[in-house]
Amino acid sequence: MTSVSAGGVPRTLLWFLVCTTFLGAMGIGLVNPIVPYLAERFAARNQLALVLSVLAISYSGAAFLAAPALGALSDRFGRRPVLLLSVLGSAVGYALFGAAQATWVLIAGRLIDGFTAGNFSAAFAALADSTRAEERGRNFGYLGASAGAGLIAGPAIGGLLTHFGPAVPLYFAAALCLANALFGWFFMPETRKEGATAESLSLVHLNPFTQLRSLLEFTALRPLLAASVLFTIPFAMMTTLLALLSKDRLSWTATQASTVFIAVGLCDVAVQGALLGRLLRRLGERRAALLGLALAAVGLAGMALISALPSAWLMFAAVVAFAVGEGIFTACLSALLSLAAGPDAQGRVQGGSQGLQSLAQVTGPLAGGFLYARVHPAMPFAVGAVLLIGTAALFPRSEVQCST
Repeated sequence: MTSVSAGGVPRTLLWFLVCTTFLGAMGIGLVNPIVPYLAERFAARNQLALVLSVLAISYSGAAFLAAPALGALSDRFGRRPVLLLSVLGSAVGYALFGAAQATWVLIAGRLIDGFTAGNFSAAFAALADSTRAEERGRNFGYLGASAGAGLIAGPAIGGLLTHFGPAVPLYFAAALCLANALFGWFFMPETRKEGATAESLSLVHLNPFTQLRSLLEFTALRPLLAASVLFTIPFAMMTTLLALLSKDRLSWTATQASTVFIAVGLCDVAVQGALLGRLLRRLGERRAALLGLALAAVGLAGMALISALPSAWLMFAAVVAFAVGEGIFTACLSALLSLAAGPDAQGRVQGGSQGLQSLAQVTGPLAGGFLYARVHPAMPFAVGAVLLIGTAALFPRSEVQCST
């Protein structure tokens, strides 16, 4: 008999999903603080913000093209092969990124990682397959907590291993992803229910724009997907430019910049591992998500002030406010999308949502890099705060009911 966790999820599945989300977030935490220092070897100082934007767009654009198709494939053929493919893709992407001796190789590494970026959508879909509707918010919070732990570990590991060479942290991340793929190969069970219905696949169905258009036919999903896009644009601007802001305004090194990403991870663990369950019982998913949006907007406004008031204390206060808000909002949004999707479209909906977020992650860094380099360093963060206020206005005005 397969051992199950207290929440009814098979333990081998839970461990693999936790490891997958941990490593995905660890890679973000590891790369973001050091990428300005890697890219400056190949880019002029006045072009660095734009190069960082191109790198972010390379990953996000590839993920936009691939994520909806990966979600649909997981509905058709199962979560297991899609997750294994995406983890292996991350391993190859990190290795190539570490070996880069030119900007185009850095871009190639991000493209490969992006084209196999099904980790989070497929992981959430696999957990939704195995979780009762009333437990999804809490169990999605567990994956969020593991991602938060990855955001803590990534900067710490990156800061330690960069002493042995700038590529060493990336090779280490590649090795961990390869080990996780081997673990999943031997121990991850398939979660897609036998006999579950799924649409037949064709090249038309794998077109990301076709997938996204079909998602918009779900009336209950439209405001949630709009909220996802409007939240992701400022989130992408923040993650792309925060290390550069700390470098330019606070004169921080890569190791010092990594501390803000450690703070993000600590907040994610605290919020999604301990606080989220209490908030959901008291407020429900919708009101908790609105609270998260408000906190994230306050955090971005604080980051915008860094240009005029360069203070490490203000930086950490702003990052904590944003991280707490982001942790609450993303877990609640995933739970609301899962409830609205129904049991037969989890992969398609989660993959389509990730695809839309990836499209927003193309827009965010491009707009943020332009605003930072051509207007003022505070502008990406100020604009982001305004977008989050707009997101709250578009959010559903009543609780989402479970679709069956």
